[in-house]
Amino acid sequence: MSKLLDKLNLPGDLHSLSITELETLAAEIREMLIEIGDRCGGHLASNLGVVEVTLAMHALFDSPTDKFLWDTSHQTYVHKILTGRKDRMFTIRQYKGLSGFAKIEESEHDTFGAGHAATSLSVALGIAQGRDIKKEKYSVIAVAGDAAFSCGMTFEALNNFKELKSNFICILNDNDMSISAPIGHMAEYMTKLRSSQTYDSAKAKFERIFSKIPRIGTPLVKGIELTIERMRDIAINESFGVIFEEFGFKYLGPIDGHNLVQLMGALRYAKDFPGPIMLHVHTTKGKGHELAEKNPTKYHGVAPKKKSLEVGVVAPKSEVPPAITYTQIFGDECIRLAKKYSDVVVITPAMQTGSGLVEYSDMFPDRYFDVGIAEEHAVTFSAGLARAGLRPILAIYSTFLQRGFDQVIHDVCLQDQSVVFAMDRAGVVGEDGPTHHGVFDIAYLLPIPNLNILAPKDGTELREMLELGVQSDVSTAIRYPKGSPTERHQDRPKPCEIGKAEVLYESGSGTHFDVLMIGVGSMVWPSVDVAEQLLEQGVSAAVINLRSIKPLDTETLTRFINRSKKVYVLEEGTEIGGAFSHILQSICSEKPRSDFEQFAFPDEFIEHGKVEQLKEQYGLTAPQIFSKIMSAVSTTVSY
Repeated sequence: MSKLLDKLNLPGDLHSLSITELETLAAEIREMLIEIGDRCGGHLASNLGVVEVTLAMHALFDSPTDKFLWDTSHQTYVHKILTGRKDRMFTIRQYKGLSGFAKIEESEHDTFGAGHAATSLSVALGIAQGRDIKKEKYSVIAVAGDAAFSCGMTFEALNNFKELKSNFICILNDNDMSISAPIGHMAEYMTKLRSSQTYDSAKAKFERIFSKIPRIGTPLVKGIELTIERMRDIAINESFGVIFEEFGFKYLGPIDGHNLVQLMGALRYAKDFPGPIMLHVHTTKGKGHELAEKNPTKYHGVAPKKKSLEVGVVAPKSEVPPAITYTQIFGDECIRLAKKYSDVVVITPAMQTGSGLVEYSDMFPDRYFDVGIAEEHAVTFSAGLARAGLRPILAIYSTFLQRGFDQVIHDVCLQDQSVVFAMDRAGVVGEDGPTHHGVFDIAYLLPIPNLNILAPKDGTELREMLELGVQSDVSTAIRYPKGSPTERHQDRPKPCEIGKAEVLYESGSGTHFDVLMIGVGSMVWPSVDVAEQLLEQGVSAAVINLRSIKPLDTETLTRFINRSKKVYVLEEGTEIGGAFSHILQSICSEKPRSDFEQFAFPDEFIEHGKVEQLKEQYGLTAPQIFSKIMSAVSTTVSY
């Protein structure tokens, strides 16, 4: 039997469906979401939780005329299915496929793109004000999770809604979860709303009224219209959600986010309300997937499953243990440092699991602070901890520290406080795409005084650099990539020092070199691979592991640069303002600029895809680097 999902012309046909048909569609969409997760990976639990909410929005409003804004937008898979992208959903997060987030360039139905939390209300308010200035008529609906209400930017937006005198709808998607359990007073407030007697009373009222709408055979809109006047009394008289009313919103709720009758009724009422209205919708993250409901943190983001083996064939047990990741090394080192130094504390902006801090938080609960999705606060809070005499380590993704840039300057470095910024996911991160690639950190951190910037080539160096960071009187940013480090045996590895590089490889006479490669972090071992290939072709080469991007080891760099014909800087960051530019500005050498070359990402936003695919696209794999260097060396003039 063919599925209803395959018969519909979406999203237009949703307007004429009955409640029963919409419920059938919801079940089919959940089946598809689970299959997408199995085949492509991605954000599963959050999308399972908003199936009915998304269906109700598209059934009552006319996208793209009406504008939908999604906070973070990782929960837009259902929205994509309903807006002409159903047949491409199994390309999601794949190279050249659909984005895992809303993306303006992808569809006219994606009003705004976002990969970080707390953007929806600010953007939506701007669109609503623009609509009113231009005297246009359309609805603006922002969908924001409860975790977004721990963000300062959300409250900055809320503070300006009293100026809006026209219709605006915010759907507060309250699933009692961030990526992990929510943190802070707002989370406690939401819990009180859900657990209070007022909640139970209001919920019972809604259920009594909405249960009278015929479920089969009556057009949905007509059924809703019969209940609008009765529901209006609840909306106006219910003294619930006071905090939102203080910001100028009419509060309506609580609403069962998986009950389409309630959702449609509430949205129908909100559509005609003459001002900002907050619909408090309670959903279950992972709804319809038993394992995801029980463990929404684990199923927040899932990896694609391997192809099933033939029936009766038992998969051989792998004897090779999975490689330890940089994230795990960081978490383990935090535990070791906390045992060694009683004043070490660790801070994270809602990334306990992603930053490898689950075990640390269990062992040192009094020296662990999850501040919620509040990156600016996390940075300044860390400065306060340092001012109080502690040694703070802020575990934060490279892309998320961008939000705390002003605080790094004014509250940490200008105040000359010592904070360790442990910057996970530096460089390209893969399928999450341009909102999550950590390619800008070198460029935006280099100009800031009172800040060291380090990049380890492997796990051993990450451990050493963390120790150096907590011992330093100067703030230290340590950037390391997603995934597992390349670990290679070194006969006499040189211990890390701030401001010191490591000469990792030398071939030829040792006096002069055809090629000098200066590798930064993840690009160090590829530089060695290229040097070994060059030697096979009779080209002498040296490799320097930069380690300390700032301060530079100018003595070592100058010595080797002056003894080399061609100099290459290899870095997994943006080519503008990166380590290459910093080296050129800092080194005293009479070498012409034409003898220096850079391997980095160009001045553009990098799309999503596997890390290997992206590096290949931009010529950053070892074979591509080797080929380009060989072409250049063949035309180099001898000394």
